[in-house]
Amino acid sequence: MGIVFRYFEDQEDLTRQYEFWESITTPLPYAWKPTHSPRQFSMQKEFHPKTRCFAFDGEALVGYMSFTGKGSFVSLGYPWVLPEYRDIQDVLFDRVYGFASSNEYGGKRFAQRFRSQWKEPIDYFLSKGFAITNSSPIIGKELNDEGSTFKATIEYKVEAQFDFEKWKSLKSKDTTEEEIQMMSEYYSSVGFDFAVSFYDQDQLKGYFGIAIRNKTGYAEIIAIALDNGCSLAEVANMLEVIEFETFIREGKVLSIYQSSLPAEVHEKLKDYSQITEDVMMMKEIAE
Repeated sequence: MGIVFRYFEDQEDLTRQYEFWESITTPLPYAWKPTHSPRQFSMQKEFHPKTRCFAFDGEALVGYMSFTGKGSFVSLGYPWVLPEYRDIQDVLFDRVYGFASSNEYGGKRFAQRFRSQWKEPIDYFLSKGFAITNSSPIIGKELNDEGSTFKATIEYKVEAQFDFEKWKSLKSKDTTEEEIQMMSEYYSSVGFDFAVSFYDQDQLKGYFGIAIRNKTGYAEIIAIALDNGCSLAEVANMLEVIEFETFIREGKVLSIYQSSLPAEVHEKLKDYSQITEDVMMMKEIAE
């Protein structure tokens, strides 16, 4: 019968997309947890069925490509396919990128990010005219039960939900309103597994939001806000707490963007080392 391509039809397609993405990226090093952004985008005015295309071989989903966007900015997905179906990647790309860049949709700035070890997706986007615009180091460490012997010297509270307003109460002291709004949108798309707040005599000193990918145990400290008066020892102890709380939730590797920590803190974290880089790729179409 051959491969059948079709665009988005109903919300069940989002479930298919999530399950396929999670399955095909499981072997990739440091693949993040699935994001809520496709479901959020499906409820926005910019959404259109042609923003996601699925490929079927009989009843089996063998590949898909999608994008989310706002105005002329497009977060363009990679054409994920099963290994034996790589010859359909260009068909998916032409359909989805073709619509995103058309006058009907109006995309002008296209972006996507990968881990530095993901050579195939990076090379594919380079072949389509994208350029690497930024690479952000990510540091991390493997977790084990040795962390259970640490002693918390700072008061803390573990929370089941990430509280953006609590994060904002610390971060807004040195962050613009535009950046706060951007982070609000981003954090709303993250499936946080837990958060930890740290106190000194009821004064909030630090707040962290952590996400753990199922099956692989790859954990990321996604959100971090520190009081300007935090000492190096306090931050180090905060990280020990997070390591322990992540480990008991079956996290195997804990990571954080190096730039999220003050330079003097990173220099003191001898058991953390660079494990990957977040590679940002972009392409712009002239107005």
